[in-house]
Amino acid sequence: MNRERGFTLVEVIIAVLVLTIGLLALVTSSALVTRMIARGHRSAMSATFAAQRLERLRTSGCTSQAAGSEVLFTGSTPIDSLTWRFVNAGNQHWQVIVRSKYLTQLGRWRTDSMETAISCLQ
Repeated sequence: MNRERGFTLVEVIIAVLVLTIGLLALVTSSALVTRMIARGHRSAMSATFAAQRLERLRTSGCTSQAAGSEVLFTGSTPIDSLTWRFVNAGNQHWQVIVRSKYLTQLGRWRTDSMETAISCLQ
């Protein structure tokens, strides 16, 4: 008896179909990862901008508790907006709240906040 060895046409078609589905899933997930990386970059840039402002407010907070705002631009496009305020916690203690509003990849604005407490005891 002489037995033929190899793949049948049905097996080859099924293998190509499975490979195609796998490649499509890989392409879809790589696009998702790319968007997530861009979102993480924007979020990290916004957090850094807010942390820098929070540090400046922490050093000057005992002399002035004025609320305020500032905008970070790239060229003429606003990419991040900060607002801050002080809340009197009593006994010369202040709570500083910084809200960051930044532009997402889809053109929407997202808001995050940071806060800290400062003591003005001397």
